[in-house]
Amino acid sequence: MNSSRIAIATTDGITVSDHLARSTAFLLLEIEDGAITSGTYRSRATGACGNHAGFVELLSGAQAVICGGIGQGAADSLAANGIEPLVIAGGQSIDNAVNQYLAGSLALSAERVCLCH
Repeated sequence: MNSSRIAIATTDGITVSDHLARSTAFLLLEIEDGAITSGTYRSRATGACGNHAGFVELLSGAQAVICGGIGQGAADSLAANGIEPLVIAGGQSIDNAVNQYLAGSLALSAERVCLCH
């Protein structure tokens, strides 16, 4: 059995957040053999861009997090803990991003990295 866990950053529970640090929650999905078996919604307090406290703990167990943008500090912190930041190309709904991820066709972008700090 092939299992993994991914997270999706969101501010509204419908779309992928355009910036990891400004997300208000993460949807964590358990995936087994290419199918979603369960999901958990983890809320977080928000702050100014650059406030990355708690990301690693909230994303514990996830192999990757899908977001629309991320600062280098957050990307480095997540990567150091085995969590791959997947920055998507353009805004998307959570459903579309997850379906594309499962199909192996999620379009990623290196252009959407936050440089504000």
